[in-house]
Amino acid sequence: MAFKKTYDERYFINYDSCADLQLYEIGCQACPPSYSYGPIIRSHYIFHYLISGKGTLTIEDKDYPVCAHQGFIIPPDILAYYIADSKDPWNYIWIHLDGPQAHESFQASGLHKANPVFISSEYPNNVESIMKEFLSSHHRELYCIGKTYELFDCLKCLSTNECMTTVNHKLAYIKKIIGYIHVKYSEPFHMDELAHVCGLERSYMTRLFKNATGRTPQEYLVSYRMKQARLMLEKGEFSIQNIAYAVGYSDSFTFSKAFKRNVGLSPHYYRTQYLKQLP
Repeated sequence: MAFKKTYDERYFINYDSCADLQLYEIGCQACPPSYSYGPIIRSHYIFHYLISGKGTLTIEDKDYPVCAHQGFIIPPDILAYYIADSKDPWNYIWIHLDGPQAHESFQASGLHKANPVFISSEYPNNVESIMKEFLSSHHRELYCIGKTYELFDCLKCLSTNECMTTVNHKLAYIKKIIGYIHVKYSEPFHMDELAHVCGLERSYMTRLFKNATGRTPQEYLVSYRMKQARLMLEKGEFSIQNIAYAVGYSDSFTFSKAFKRNVGLSPHYYRTQYLKQLP
């Protein structure tokens, strides 16, 4: 099949330095009449915001009409198809993103596979200006990551979804779990302790967190520890034993096994390969 351009602007940015949120792509398109895309299954989230026009999103054989000043998400691992209207085709801006924060924030805004369309409680709203700023400032990583958090705040505040109270209550627990891990990752602690701090039964805490992020608290803890370990290894200033202590392991052997299982390389080999790449 010959290559056919399907966008007006498109920037592959791959901003992945943040553990909780990754931003991969930004683009926009004024679609021709009846322009369609899919069926497709994505590995990450995509959020589209319509500047004008209208069209239809289909997720798992259910159709969702979308019009100007509304948005829609395509969650990862979900079969989706979308088509512009034949008379008033949509003009949209999209961002391609992922990470625990993305999943959590879309959930907090009431956006998921069974309710993928964002309908704002007011217009004009800040969502459109934020999406346009993604395009104009796509080369600024920290700015774009900051704008993503601002976008999530707008979606949460402006959403007309009626289930927000329950979702926000759960979101508070998720934030508390993540916050505790970020502060205490350098100390050896058990999930029972974390559940107690959060005021939750352990099995419920695990289920709640996995539903929101796709990972258990234990998996998230290990992932966060490995991220911090990689940063320390890349500096080349610390022994592997001291790095093990710094990320919550009592000995270098247990740490090295965990590191290789999660990263695919031993800590020593990872540092050696990283330092070889430096100028």
